[in-house]
Amino acid sequence: MTYNIFLVDSPDADTMTQALAAILQVPVKEIDVADANGDPDERHWEALVSCEYAHVHGNLSYSAEIYAQDSVADQPSEAQFSAALAELIGTPVLYPPTDSPESAHWIVTPEGLTTRARLDESEDEEPSYTVTAVEAFVRQLPDVPVKHLPEVVREQKITTPLADAFAESVASLPTADRSDSSPDGAETARVAASYLGAWEKLSRRAENSWEPSGWFPLEFYRETLGYRDDIEAYLRRLPEELQALYRNYLEKVDDLYRDLTVEDSDHVVADDKGVPVTHLAQKSWWWYRRPEPMPWAD
Repeated sequence: MTYNIFLVDSPDADTMTQALAAILQVPVKEIDVADANGDPDERHWEALVSCEYAHVHGNLSYSAEIYAQDSVADQPSEAQFSAALAELIGTPVLYPPTDSPESAHWIVTPEGLTTRARLDESEDEEPSYTVTAVEAFVRQLPDVPVKHLPEVVREQKITTPLADAFAESVASLPTADRSDSSPDGAETARVAASYLGAWEKLSRRAENSWEPSGWFPLEFYRETLGYRDDIEAYLRRLPEELQALYRNYLEKVDDLYRDLTVEDSDHVVADDKGVPVTHLAQKSWWWYRRPEPMPWAD
């Protein structure tokens, strides 16, 4: 297994060796910790665990690629490995995400705090690596602003059982009744299903109190209501047989949205950037409902 990490502070080679031996449960003599720009002839290439590191610029100081051979029995997950390493060497460890853009790393501190961190890489010949925002205060990075990271929210995996059921129902229909008998029809059905999924995700987030992040940007909320607007156009383009099926699932998602929202009498959602009142009156009913409490409020 390979671990790709950044550290706020640089440990010496001996400290890193001892920590890796403890975490991966291998003898110290089977650990090779080496500078990426060092002499390759001094490497222990047959070691069970290799750690190739480099000193970097920015408010991080150390990057490392750690590889444990398959014969190493104890190979924790990246999260477990990083938490153990942070505690042993006394500095925060950043490791890459699997559910969000590469910029939104995880960071774990020696005290056990785990949160998200926005990591920016410069385009210099020797790039610098800078944490520009964190979702919780990190003592070792006192000057880094604490703020929500929208990119984390956008990429979260949200289940959509109703949209999935629609897609399964379409797939089970006889070919003559399905929209995939022509390329244009297949694309219309595919896009309509994706919009239904996006619309359902909004209610599923509300249903689960906006977890795992616990918040949701107003910008994204309005964006999803725009998807609901687009559904009407795609609905009319579906074959008649599919329109009834699609509307059945759409009504269920609409009902879910109604149940999880309240009347937005103050037009918090619909009144975007000074839109004239005459334009507001033309918006559909979903623009005049909102969650309570509002997930974008601090």
